[in-house]
Amino acid sequence: MFKRIIFILVISASFSLQAIAQSQSSCSQTLREAQLTYERGRIDLVPEQLASCLKSGFNKEEKIAAYKLLVNTYLYFNESDKAAEAMTFFLSLNPEYEIDVIADPSEFINLYNSFRTTPVYLLGGKAGSNMTAVNVSKNFSLDDSSIERGKYNFIPGFNVGIALEIPITKKVSAAPEIYFSQKKYQYRDLILGFADLNFEETQTLVELPVFVKYNIGNYGKNNNITPFVNAGGSVSYLLSSEADVLRKDAVSGENQREVSGPSIDLADQRNSINYAAAVGAGVKLKNIIGRGYLIVDFRYTYGLNNIVNPDNRTANTSLVYDYLYVDNDFSINNYSFTVGYLIPKYKPKLLVKKSKK
Repeated sequence: MFKRIIFILVISASFSLQAIAQSQSSCSQTLREAQLTYERGRIDLVPEQLASCLKSGFNKEEKIAAYKLLVNTYLYFNESDKAAEAMTFFLSLNPEYEIDVIADPSEFINLYNSFRTTPVYLLGGKAGSNMTAVNVSKNFSLDDSSIERGKYNFIPGFNVGIALEIPITKKVSAAPEIYFSQKKYQYRDLILGFADLNFEETQTLVELPVFVKYNIGNYGKNNNITPFVNAGGSVSYLLSSEADVLRKDAVSGENQREVSGPSIDLADQRNSINYAAAVGAGVKLKNIIGRGYLIVDFRYTYGLNNIVNPDNRTANTSLVYDYLYVDNDFSINNYSFTVGYLIPKYKPKLLVKKSKK
């Protein structure tokens, strides 16, 4: 019994696939006949020829060709509304169509140019690395604070997030983003002439940068390379901040005494919300992976405010007494390099109503 059921299902599936194949073959023939009908001047017959296969039977490429044929048919009879409707379907299936000034009729080109053919938005993700530079505005120390204290060094961090691009014109876009990022830096100082301090801070943040992006132009063999520049600002929220601290005291000769311990929570000594200005440049690469854009982006972010909470500067007694460390007033500048991928979302729309002749 079970084998009989399996046999019946296989036979039924085979007949179904055969019927679908015959239908597709029939509709392919229908499209060829409709194109010949158009070329022979019996244009009024074209819509009726295509109607049933447009409902069911054409594959995507055949639908694109059929709707383009319908656009030209309706334009021939000055049926502007029907031509615009067919163009909407055509561009929905083929939103990145490029006009052929030699092959496409001028009426088709004029109607195409009356449509919004740029993406409504581009959405995707970005990830990359960053380097943090510390900009000291005022020195504080248990030692002589009238001179510039210590040295700040880069430690690589990372950022990963979601990027949105909203075209305003063909060259100008608004580009809000949201990132989860980690920033690090190292501070080295010799305090009171004997205490060699190594202080490494790690900050984990959520960042909300907003940019205005300007596309310089399209280059390359198929205009697939688009360099851009951007400028804007960013607000960040500090999720956590910790420091790994090591103090080495020179006691006598080569003898040293070390002071170390677990990571120290710095959240209370940092402002939770911080602001920055940013500029950047990069390039969008089309047709590298799928139909989206591969984005390569470099940016510089300049911190606008002191990230240290002055009321809690010396609140952590372990930092002060065990490590002889006191925060300077400083802001954070950041260099970041990201690679991303954005997928365009199209919604063709008639922007200029075509008047009937």
